Amino acid sequence: MLLQDSLVFPTIFELILAVSASVLTSLLALAYLRRIRLERPAIGTFNGRDIATLFVFIVGLPLLYIVLPQWLLTTFLTLTFVAAVSIGYRPLLNPTRLWPAIGLLVGVNFWLARTQLGTVLGWQVYWIENGVLVILAAVAVANLYVQGGMRLKHVAWFALILAVYDAIFTLKWPVTNRLAERFLGYPLNPSVGFRMGIYNASLGLGDLLVYALFLIAAYKAYGRLAARISMVIIVTFGAVVPSLAPLLFRELIDARTDLIVPAQSAFGPIAFLCYLWLKRRFGPERTTREFLASEDVPQSTPAAALTPPVAVPEPASA
Repeated sequence: MLLQDSLVFPTIFELILAVSASVLTSLLALAYLRRIRLERPAIGTFNGRDIATLFVFIVGLPLLYIVLPQWLLTTFLTLTFVAAVSIGYRPLLNPTRLWPAIGLLVGVNFWLARTQLGTVLGWQVYWIENGVLVILAAVAVANLYVQGGMRLKHVAWFALILAVYDAIFTLKWPVTNRLAERFLGYPLNPSVGFRMGIYNASLGLGDLLVYALFLIAAYKAYGRLAARISMVIIVTFGAVVPSLAPLLFRELIDARTDLIVPAQSAFGPIAFLCYLWLKRRFGPERTTREFLASEDVPQSTPAAALTPPVAVPEPASA
């Protein structure tokens, strides 16, 4: 059998998973943005320094993941997921429901990873449960950033920088491939995935986070048309193009015939060009206050929940 023929099924499998996960995560993040307000302390305006900090964090963590012992890596992932989900869904659930739900999600994940990965069905159940946790975290973190002041400009620059990073650490130094091997079969894999027979398909939490950020930042900045354009770009250049790339470029197939695709290298430049076009077409991005006062926020939502807190000066003492 030719290598090209042997890649048809895993490529289609990866394509279906990537499109489904990208669309689901992005749309859930958008629904969250439209209806739920996260409480954030006043930390000033989101700026280039915040992007640099976020980039250093994302670049440094994968390198750290490779050298950490497994128990410490699992501990770090546990704290990360618990923090993201607890902050993100505090507006929806009171603590007596939120913390047992988080404990159940994390506990079941550990149990499935330790006891159920000896069969294809066990892998499938594990991937579904793990995917729920990963998508919940991506939706929460994306809204935490955008509702906290991150603009489409910041997301576009961030995606463009990640495009370079992803290409280097996938093709030049195979950090991405080593990470995929490191996480596979352990609790709290930061990926959405599924298994069919001998094939595993997956899409990383970082990719899902960037797609969700791009969609909701575009919606906040320019409204529904911008969101529709962003979704087309996410599906086309975030899911379809990276999934089909191994059929054309053998360099994206490792020695185990796994598909190793730098998805951000396809998505980042197009996302940045889209931002430039939207800015030229619609002008400056809307502020948070303008967004909350627009028709893009459901009118049924109580006004008190939508209005950012305004400091009221105390009366001057006599």
